[in-house]
Amino acid sequence: MRSAVEDRLVVLISEISEVPAEDITAETPLEDLGFDSLVLVELAMKLRKEFGVVASDEELDEVETVGGLLRFATRARSA
Repeated sequence: MRSAVEDRLVVLISEISEVPAEDITAETPLEDLGFDSLVLVELAMKLRKEFGVVASDEELDEVETVGGLLRFATRARSA
């Protein structure tokens, strides 16, 4: 079961990728959602605005799946 933060993050990913949220799982590769460096910049801005998470390009480049992004955002929020 996902937390409210994770649910909101999946909605953001869905909005950016235009893939329905119900089709996005933790195992979904970000590359399959069309995430490239420009999309990651947009995501970084949304993470900062929505959750106060500051993510560098390098940190986001290391994230490969939706689950990895959820873990990163959760850790960054609690740090």
